[in-house]
Parts: sequence; structure tokens; C-alpha cells
Amino acid sequence: MTSKIRKILVHTCCASCASYVFAELQKAGFVPVAFFYNPEIDGHEEYQKRRENIENYCQENDIQLILPEHHPDDLLDIIAPYKDKSSIKYITEIDRYRRRRCRFCNSLLIQQTVEQAKQLKINYFTTTLLCSPYKDHDEIVEICNERALDYGLTFYYQDFRKGYWKGRNYAKNHDLESPTFCGCKDSKAEGRLE
Repeated sequence: MTSKIRKILVHTCCASCASYVFAELQKAGFVPVAFFYNPEIDGHEEYQKRRENIENYCQENDIQLILPEHHPDDLLDIIAPYKDKSSIKYITEIDRYRRRRCRFCNSLLIQQTVEQAKQLKINYFTTTLLCSPYKDHDEIVEICNERALDYGLTFYYQDFRKGYWKGRNYAKNHDLESPTFCGCKDSKAEGRLE
């Protein structure tokens, strides 16, 4: 008797996080499909470095990779009113702005992931964002659960944070970069770890 292949679309931020998350998903019986959608990554060079790393990782590990076009304005257009002093939405308090910015970013990444999953007829999705101990884990889970309900998909939850350093070690041992900041220009200036 053969079991049905369970594909899972994985929003993928970088190769170091992916290395741990994909291994865990395979242990759980999934066939991961990487979705590298990251408009928040500031600068062409940084984006290319992360993209090349995930391409190399996926090729070496026989993982399907989906690479949509990079549109940095996808996120910038959403957060612009909150940075514009002439806008009614302008937020003066730095921590409040950061929380709002990060929520918009997480929402955008998950939204695009579920739309892609729906288009590909993949019923399961998750994200490597759940690997970072520096992100708002509960917020990401909440957004994923909301989108799963909205789109009739299944969000696969696992707390991948315990594998964060394993992923970093994997990257180091395989000549892959480990990002030093979350992605956007603001996170780089704040020294906000990914």
C-alpha cells in the first residue's frame, strides 16, 4: 500500500532556517516545497545572496523551489503612510511603528504563501519564520491560523525555534550565509536579528 504524498508549501526566508525546518517537515512525513517570497529584504545584493543560498540548498537537497519576482515595493507601499509625517497614519513612537511594520510584513509574507498554496493546490503550508527566536512567534501563528481559515488550507504548526542554532551551524558547515538582520532597511538600522 502506498501512502499519498503530502506536499507542504513553506514560506522560506533563508537557507539556514530552511535547513532545520525542512528536515523536521520531512521527519513528519511532508514533502516541502520552498517559496522564496521576501520583498522586505533591503538591497539587491542582500536579496541576491539569500536567494542564491536557498537555490543552492534546494538544488543540493532535491527540494522544489518557487521563486516569484522580487518586488520590494510590495512592503514599502504598505508601510509608507506610517513613516510619512504628513500622513494621518504616521506613527511617532518607534516601538509602536516597529510592531506595526513587522505585523504588516508577516501578514504580507503569509498572505502570498497561502495564495500560492491555493494556486498550486497544496493543502498544507508553514513558514521558516517560526524558526527565529527573535520574531513575534505568537503573532506569526495567529496570522497563519487566520489565513488557513480564510483559504480553507491547513497550517502546519511546529515550534522550530529550538533548531535555530542547528540551522546556523548547518549554514556554516555548508558555506551558506546566515543573515545578520531580519531583512528590511529599518531592521538593519535597528540591528534587529532575523
